[in-house]
Amino acid sequence: SVLSPAINLHLLDPRECIDAALDAYESGAAPLNSVEGFVRQLVGWREFIRGVYWTNYQSRSAKSNALDQHGDLPDLYWTANTDMKCMSECVGAVVNGAYAHHIPRLMVMGNFAMLAGVHPQQVSDWYLGMFADGIDWATLPNVRGMAMHADGGVVGTKPYAGSGKYISRMSNFCKHCRYDVNKRSGDDACPFNVLYWDFLNRNRTRFADNNRMAMSLKNLDRIGDDEIVQITSSARTLRKALGVGTISR
Repeated sequence: SVLSPAINLHLLDPRECIDAALDAYESGAAPLNSVEGFVRQLVGWREFIRGVYWTNYQSRSAKSNALDQHGDLPDLYWTANTDMKCMSECVGAVVNGAYAHHIPRLMVMGNFAMLAGVHPQQVSDWYLGMFADGIDWATLPNVRGMAMHADGGVVGTKPYAGSGKYISRMSNFCKHCRYDVNKRSGDDACPFNVLYWDFLNRNRTRFADNNRMAMSLKNLDRIGDDEIVQITSSARTLRKALGVGTISR
């Protein structure tokens, strides 16, 4: 909700927002599914994240880098200048309006930074500086924990990694993009696909004992060795073009 800046700045009491939403449902002005989702975010996820911050992010989790990623944040996060339609639209909305919905934050902009190997500190600094509702207790667990999996599983037991296929199912961005969402390597392959499969491959050992990653790793194993080499090469070229830098394997 765009109410989040006012709530996070203590200009609005979350209880006021919950009461107003419940009143809207009772009067027939808002459907149950919308009200339920809104209330759950305020009394469920928001309070959970606040608890995570005060119990974990005052110490080790605030500076953790569980995936050992040290790349630089691409310039496109400041300019929205990219041929990737999803990133151009989502980053552009933040540059122009200092706000984005949860899914673009997590599964487009956050997902891309994690897959590319960007250092979590640079990513959380960007979120804190660019979003109108950016505040330490809400931003750090959501970004370093949920989006970047840098806390090693405090917020979520698996990294929220998704390929271009996910973005294609959830939006219409891919229909208007110059990249091919059905390709995993090559110059015209969707960058999300290239980086997703490379991410799984270079973290294969790290995720081997994570049951929630078992299906993804099985799908990785179905890719032939020759194509894995192509994906690795394409990912290296892509990260260089983005200015992320080299990734230790």
